[in-house]
Amino acid sequence: MNVNILANYLRKQCIQTSLVVLMLLFLLMVGTLFTSTLRAIARGVLPPELLFTELSLRSVDVLSILVPLSFFLGVLVSLSGFYRNQEAVIMHSVGWSTKSMLKALMPLAVVVFVVMLFLSLVVSPEAAKISKELTSKANDEISLMGLSEGKFQKFFSSDGVIFVEKVNVEQQRVEHIFANISHDDRIDTITAEYGYQYEENGQKYVALFNGFRNEGQPGTQKYTLMKFKRNDIMLPSLDEKIAELDEKSKTSMELWGSVDVKEQAQLHWRIMPSLTVMVLFVLAVSLSKTSHREAKFINLVIGVLAYAFMVNLLTIGQSLLEQEKVPMAFGLWWVYLVFLVYGLWRIKKTDGPVLKLQAVKTGQAQ
Repeated sequence: MNVNILANYLRKQCIQTSLVVLMLLFLLMVGTLFTSTLRAIARGVLPPELLFTELSLRSVDVLSILVPLSFFLGVLVSLSGFYRNQEAVIMHSVGWSTKSMLKALMPLAVVVFVVMLFLSLVVSPEAAKISKELTSKANDEISLMGLSEGKFQKFFSSDGVIFVEKVNVEQQRVEHIFANISHDDRIDTITAEYGYQYEENGQKYVALFNGFRNEGQPGTQKYTLMKFKRNDIMLPSLDEKIAELDEKSKTSMELWGSVDVKEQAQLHWRIMPSLTVMVLFVLAVSLSKTSHREAKFINLVIGVLAYAFMVNLLTIGQSLLEQEKVPMAFGLWWVYLVFLVYGLWRIKKTDGPVLKLQAVKTGQAQ
């Protein structure tokens, strides 16, 4: 049997299955993104003309999650089908082991690895940057800093927060406001009945009405409580706000040269999808062997559980990096190592009886 023909057959089946899974998962995720984007438009924090632009930009980030998962499921389902249809048995009988399947599919895994590396390191950050800039400009034009109802949001700085109970789109104002604003020399805590945004001499302000303002220095008794009918607060310029992009919107080269812990952790997270492709590829090959005595989709269930466990460990590892509880050099490599060693061990265990059988046949032939 021609080795190249068999290898191409394996790759073709894996590609077809992976693309089908990717299409189904992508349509499902796009539906969720479409709903959330429409909700933002309904709240008045995003103009309708940005619907498809924002949807396209957010879809790029979704691909970083879906492509590794789709490739993993595609390889796992395809190879499992070979075992159920006895094709894998024929392959083993002519000398093909699980390692042979791994080598035959390795070029395909390398291609997906390179694509994911480019997508996560270059395309996704640029899409996040464009999305942030467009959303910031839109929010500045149509609403009060893009505030959402019923949740705490950053305000003025990373230490400042604001909470609004209701966004009144018709009157272009927010109602029942709580704000905590950090300054270099004090902290202001403000409550107000309602407020709106206005512009004067090219500078934007927030006018708050019927509330209280508490100013003071933490750790001291120097606090002043004031009741006001109106209190105007100057907003930071939009250009400065866009310039101070978060770590998700910065280029990978900026993160590489950064000394900030969160930005270094973000770089590890960007490398994660491409490395996940390779680890999940080995894991899929190792989990693919099945028999008629086992449940039909048992290996698929195990694979999905392994994927969920791996993603949870990566998320925990990312959080530990940001909290500086794990050395940055340690990164997320320990997660990949655990699953890679497990996958290679399963492949070696699977090939053991096959190799022994081949050795016996070779001895008998001699």
